[in-house]
Amino acid sequence: MSGRAARAGTAAVTVAVLAWLGVMERDVRLRARGVAAAGQLRRPADVARAEADLRGARFLNPDTAPDVDRAVLYLGVGRPRQAAALLEDVVRQEPQNRIAWAVLYGATRGRDPAAAGRALAALRRLDPINARGRG
Repeated sequence: MSGRAARAGTAAVTVAVLAWLGVMERDVRLRARGVAAAGQLRRPADVARAEADLRGARFLNPDTAPDVDRAVLYLGVGRPRQAAALLEDVVRQEPQNRIAWAVLYGATRGRDPAAAGRALAALRRLDPINARGRG
């Protein structure tokens, strides 16, 4: 009976791993499609499709890259407050995320000096050489 139980356990783990890989593959496809759609923002429907794809890419995915992509989308369509709010969530989760800090700096520079200052300070701490010319 223990051999049968071991095989059943192995099969259950295999199914779980395959299901997780399927979810991750779906998230990668949605992110790529969302980024591609964000590059062609001609109609409100394009924005909505890109946003939906990027939200879908985050489903069950711990990676915050789709959130940063969505923030860039928001900046591209003139929604800097929404971008900044999303990026604030990202840097709270990942305080070492230089890309999120850089995009947050761009989203808040000239609009929210306190947030821009925090972002610039984080960039200087994380990447002192490349952040030297900013600000």
